[in-house]
Formats: sequence, structure tokens, C-alpha cells
Amino acid sequence: NEGRGVHIEQSDVRIKKMARKAGSLIIFVVDASGSMALNRMNAAKGAAMSLLTEAYQSRDQISLIPFQGDMADVLLPPAKSIAMAK
Repeated sequence: NEGRGVHIEQSDVRIKKMARKAGSLIIFVVDASGSMALNRMNAAKGAAMSLLTEAYQSRDQISLIPFQGDMADVLLPPAKSIAMAK
């Protein structure tokens, strides 16, 4: 097998630069006033928890801010962790 080397040409070499995906900040701002407030909050919490299960891979952060009239409260500051959200 002497003399049987490997010949690599320039066209055989490929370089791909991987771009690191920056995560997104997803903010749920929920109207917590009125008769449907509980339903809206439960829907927003469910969506937030669902997104948080995938947040580690996608590098996303989730925040939840309910408001009533001109008052708002940060219920969940930007988080990647389900444990922090509970």
C-alpha cells in the first residue's frame, strides 16, 4: 500500500461559520382586569411555561407582566428557568 496517499484539493475543503443564535425576550403583557382576567392569566402562564420548557435550547427568556388600568406589576422578570417561574 505504499504510494497510495490521500490527495486533497481546494474544492474538497468546505468551511461553514456557525452563527450563534441570540435568544429572544418574549414578554406577555396581560390585561388582568374584568371578568375574563383569570382565563387570560391562566392562558398566558400556560404559554409561558410551555415556552420555558424550550428556552434552554433556544436561549429565549420569558417575562410575564399583568396590568389593571394604569397599574402593572412584573410577575415574572425575564427568566430562562421553569424553576424560577414557579
